[in-house]
Amino acid sequence: DFKKTGEKRFSKNPYVLLSLIVLFGLFLRLAFFSGMGISDSLTYSKAANDINLGKGIDPNSTLTLSTRLGIVYATAFSYKIFGINDFSAVLFPLLTSIASIILIFYFGKLLFNEKIGLIAAFLLSFFPLEVVYSTQLLSDLPSMFFMSFGVYIFLYAELKKGLKYGLSYLLSGILIGISYMIRESALLIAL
Repeated sequence: DFKKTGEKRFSKNPYVLLSLIVLFGLFLRLAFFSGMGISDSLTYSKAANDINLGKGIDPNSTLTLSTRLGIVYATAFSYKIFGINDFSAVLFPLLTSIASIILIFYFGKLLFNEKIGLIAAFLLSFFPLEVVYSTQLLSDLPSMFFMSFGVYIFLYAELKKGLKYGLSYLLSGILIGISYMIRESALLIAL
């Protein structure tokens, strides 16, 4: 009886299942690790290294680089802590990809129920583009995470009226602003 009760508790607890889904997603991302690529990845990496060397952002750099400071500074911070290597270069996109799995669970839970949230989290854990881009130094996934987080906070405030005095709306705006600092196309949410 104890074994069956333990199994029921294990399978009925959505947070245990979510933890397993997150571990599965992390395993897939590390199994299909891409590392540094060409083009944008190298530009972000060089800019992050220049920041750590005290040179700052090159004023003659491309317009795209000068508007994507969120990814550059996050990468510079990772370089400062872990040194310059493939893993530290993609740590920020990897963490935001894993956090997206958790966030989509809460989206499903907020809009429907925990079961829908778990299904959504499971699907995102092995979605091919998410897995491949999560270990490349690109701005897409981090920007998407902060944009989604901002929208989640906004919807939560609208549906639950949980946070008072408009702090949730301020937090939502800050998260969308962070998303803009990572990738300028985040302003499309204004439409």
